[in-house]
Amino acid sequence: MRVIGQDKIAEMMGVAPKTIVEWQEAGFPVAVQGGRGVPNEYDAAACIRWLVDREVRKVQAESPKDRLHRLQADDMELRLAEKRAQLVPAAAIEPAMKAAVVAARERIRSEPARIAVAMEGKDRAERETQLRDLFDEVLGKLADWQQSQQPEAVE
Repeated sequence: MRVIGQDKIAEMMGVAPKTIVEWQEAGFPVAVQGGRGVPNEYDAAACIRWLVDREVRKVQAESPKDRLHRLQADDMELRLAEKRAQLVPAAAIEPAMKAAVVAARERIRSEPARIAVAMEGKDRAERETQLRDLFDEVLGKLADWQQSQQPEAVE
């Protein structure tokens, strides 16, 4: 619906015409810009959408005080998680993770010769099963990396 004139759009929005002028400076949509003696035209739906979006942005905006409180709460949560041993420094985990990956790598690298011999004369399904079992074993050890801190003995 087209509304012609600041007075009419102001009445529709329930504000003073001066407010419409201020809103226009803030981006209130004007469908057709008027001139001297010719009033502006407004698309009522676009104007309402603009006002709703503006009010939603106000509600969603984070004030400096809100941000400070959020950051303080985040810091408190991190300290509590650390105190409860739910959060540990990466440096404390890295050696165990590295050991698990090294063990998995060594296990995979040591297998080709043994598997090549074991696969002689087997059909495709048996070879796939044997490889799948090996991969599942290695992936299982990686999944349980906390227990895999030492490389296992090669068979």
